[in-house]
Amino acid sequence: MYASLNDKELWIKVVEGDKDALSFIYTQHFPALFNYGMKIHADETIVKDCIHDLFVTLWFSRERLSITDTIRFYLLASLKRNILRSLKPLYVPSMFDQSMDRADFSTNPEQIIMGRESEREQQQKLVKVINQLPRRQQEVLHLRYFQGLDTKEAAALMSLSVNATYVLLSQALRFLKKHSDKLVTLFLLWPF
Repeated sequence: MYASLNDKELWIKVVEGDKDALSFIYTQHFPALFNYGMKIHADETIVKDCIHDLFVTLWFSRERLSITDTIRFYLLASLKRNILRSLKPLYVPSMFDQSMDRADFSTNPEQIIMGRESEREQQQKLVKVINQLPRRQQEVLHLRYFQGLDTKEAAALMSLSVNATYVLLSQALRFLKKHSDKLVTLFLLWPF
């Protein structure tokens, strides 16, 4: 029933008090939220707690929610705020920067599960090349191609201007193209 609804219609159902609609959103978006949350902070418990808190807050403040056309963007942005807020008591100015330097925005859960050895080798080559990128370029690639956000949404989530996001994305893609000799067969398999 809910799978046939677009994001706006589904969000309206939640605002109107439909618990099953919220449950559907949770089920659909948990893997992407968890994956993104683990890129921000490596503590699985904190990430899961923040996701849980996000959905509890959505439910209890549903009457005050504004209507959104892109649920995934709304959830990713909210989760990032929740995680950073939860770390604030422990926060040392460089803590986020250091954890983001270790973040690997190139992995995708569906791709990790793939069993074929040749695909795994190609993925390892891609990860190796992407890990050479600065962390913000990794993040923009992750948001744009693995989370499916458009450039404007990625810019808002990264607190950048749209132009700055285009520049980061362009630089990252230029780097990948320059190192494409290592990735030729992967791009035949990679779903853009």
